[in-house]
Amino acid sequence: DDPADAPRRSDAPPTAEELDEAIFGPSGAAEPDELASPISGVGITLLVTDLDRSLDFYRELGFDELDRGEGNAVLSSGPTRLVLRRVTGAAPISRRLVHVNLEVDDIQGAYERLRDSGVRFTYAPRVVNRGTKLEVWAAAFRDPDGHGVALTQWRTLAQV
Repeated sequence: DDPADAPRRSDAPPTAEELDEAIFGPSGAAEPDELASPISGVGITLLVTDLDRSLDFYRELGFDELDRGEGNAVLSSGPTRLVLRRVTGAAPISRRLVHVNLEVDDIQGAYERLRDSGVRFTYAPRVVNRGTKLEVWAAAFRDPDGHGVALTQWRTLAQV
């Protein structure tokens, strides 16, 4: 038997190609305008050095654990999915390349709750972007691996 034809053992770690396909989709996948169904949510994959520490951190933020495998976990909050994937020997991340925005209904209340639980914010709630109809408020902090995270709240501007 050719080992390449054998099914992959479920307990074996995924290959780099399998990870790429899981994150970016199969090569030759349909272009976005060819897709039959609309987007129904957002998923984010974060590479972490200590899976248990990151699980505790994101659970404290309000995420629920959906599933866990060897070196990874899937968390959810509403339609949002967050995949934590443990890596070893990763270079430090650039905080400008990875930034997770967590939408909340009450930014001041969420900020105070997390600050009181020990989260150290880099800035308190403030307007970070304003258009003609909307503005977004944010309060930023970092996760245990240094990923930039912000609580965000979209507000409609009063029309004059």
